[in-house]
Parts: sequence; structure tokens; C-alpha cells
Amino acid sequence: MAVGQVFVDTLATFLDRIAQFLPALLGAILVLILGLVIAKLVQKVITQILKIARLDILSEKAGIASILAKGDIKYTLSELIGVITYWLLILTVVIAALDTLNLKVAAELLDKVVLYVPNVILAVFILVLGLFFAALIGSIVRTTASNAGLAYAKNLGQIAQVVIVVFSILITLSQLGVRTVILDQAILIFLASLGLGLALAFGMGSKDTAGKIMSDLVDKWKKR
Repeated sequence: MAVGQVFVDTLATFLDRIAQFLPALLGAILVLILGLVIAKLVQKVITQILKIARLDILSEKAGIASILAKGDIKYTLSELIGVITYWLLILTVVIAALDTLNLKVAAELLDKVVLYVPNVILAVFILVLGLFFAALIGSIVRTTASNAGLAYAKNLGQIAQVVIVVFSILITLSQLGVRTVILDQAILIFLASLGLGLALAFGMGSKDTAGKIMSDLVDKWKKR
């Protein structure tokens, strides 16, 4: 009889816990369903807004589209940002569902992931913007140098573009929390050496012109 009573008590406790857990489970399921619908809607809205803003055209000019294609990514940049936003919202929804189920450890872990995701999005935005400006500045330098009759106009444009890309990558890594102190110093040394080399090359290449200018100035001064 005692064994039967123990079984009945255990079963009653089990059913009572299920009864207490069931509302939380239903609430978590409801949160997930609503979250999925809202996340999908937000994804479509953001993607459409970015397409209207001609982000995909800018990405093609900056070379981002070709990079995505080489990485076997089937999305345009607008679609990719929309997908990232969707999964960010899904993670937020999952955290809310876990909170509903009182699963604090898992919720806190996902919460840390979600808090880091905006840094990733901002870093991607900085990199895309940097690549766009790098292409723009490179084109301006190349055109200006070509109009000035410089022989290495194309190379100067490429150098300007590479410098901006490097700085964009450094800023991106910094946004992601990656320490780049040694890399920063190495790049600064490289850029300083590059600048010195260009200055020397320009000076050596234009020494005859500079000498002629100085000679003309001296002659004019003597005539006075």
C-alpha cells in the first residue's frame, strides 16, 4: 500500500509540474510564431528600402558584388543585410522564448551573442563604405594624375585605393574588438616608407624641372 501511495504521489507531482510548465511552453511557442512573422516582415521592408536607396548599385561600383559572388553568396548586398537582420531578430525572439521558459543560462548566452551582432553589422557597413570610397578616391586620383600627364597615373590610383582599403579594414577590426596595435604600427611604417619612396622618386624625376625653375627665378632676380 505504501508503494502504491508513493507511485500516486510521484505521478501527481509530475502532472502538477507539467501543468505549471504547460502555460510557459505555450507562451514560448506563441512568442516564436509571432517573432518569425515579424522578423520576416522586417527583413522584406529593410531589403526593399536598401534597394530603393540603390545600395546594390553602389556595391557593384565598389566591387562588393563581385566579392560576394566569389564567396558563392547568392544574395545581393541589400538582401544579405536583410537576411542578417532577420537572424538577429530570430535570436532576440529565441532569447525571449527561453526567458518565458525560465531557461536563464541559455538566454544569457544568446543575449551576449545578440549584443555582439550589432558590432558585426556596423563593421560590415564600415567596410562596405570604405571600399566604396576607396574605389571613388582611386578613380579621382587616377583621372587627376592622367590629366596632369603623369606616366604612372594608374599606379597612383591603385596606391590610393589600397591605402584607404587598409585603413577601412583596420577600423573594421577595431569595431569587432580585435586588437591591431602591432598591425597598426607595421602599416604606419609601411605607409611612411611608401610616402618617402614616392617623395624621393618624384624629387629625382623632377630635379631637372626644379633646377630650371630655380634658374629662371635667379635670372629674373638678376635682371632687376
